[in-house]
Amino acid sequence: MSVDILKIKTQRLSAVLDDYLICESCQIVDNNSKRIRVGYKCPNCHAPSKGGRSYFPMNADILIDLMQEYYHFQSELDIAKGNKHHLAIVIFFCSFGEVLLYHFLDKCMQNQKLSFEIRRRLLQDNLYMKERIERLFPALCKGKWLDALKAISNKNINYVETHKYFKAVVDARNKLIHRGMKWSIPKDMPEKCIYQIQPLLSMFVNLHNRYIVKNPG
Repeated sequence: MSVDILKIKTQRLSAVLDDYLICESCQIVDNNSKRIRVGYKCPNCHAPSKGGRSYFPMNADILIDLMQEYYHFQSELDIAKGNKHHLAIVIFFCSFGEVLLYHFLDKCMQNQKLSFEIRRRLLQDNLYMKERIERLFPALCKGKWLDALKAISNKNINYVETHKYFKAVVDARNKLIHRGMKWSIPKDMPEKCIYQIQPLLSMFVNLHNRYIVKNPG
């Protein structure tokens, strides 16, 4: 992206970063805006579009916009206290990644025709991120999480590093919330979190296309 996303103030950041659409026929996800045209033939399965449907859930977009809002929020009181509102960005970012993981795993289970009750039970039984990537993901996708990230990585982006950074942010968030260690959040972490929104979105799009798409092209 040529425009620095940190400078975007008058436009919702979610509208800029989350432009992913899903084909209702083969389930492939991409940012091909032509999918919004009724009758447009999917390049993957050639089925006509019914009008285009956003892939990521609304709560993911809400969290993106909250991160943007809190990054640009300023007040004399907050500045005097050291811009502590920026700590909220870290919390929103962790929730954002957890939402994307939940959404992906639920899509995997839907693809495998599991009932709503079973899907809910599996997610409740694997409530935390560690359990979901070390137990639930392998059960659904027949492979290890890090191996999957290596498989979808390319010369432009290493999704193993994307995941490692997200995990580091989660660890810092947990120290802040559960142990009151506000110094666990480096000064530049909120800004880096915003830059990591797009890599996280892209990571889960690629995971979806690897494990869920029917007859990928």
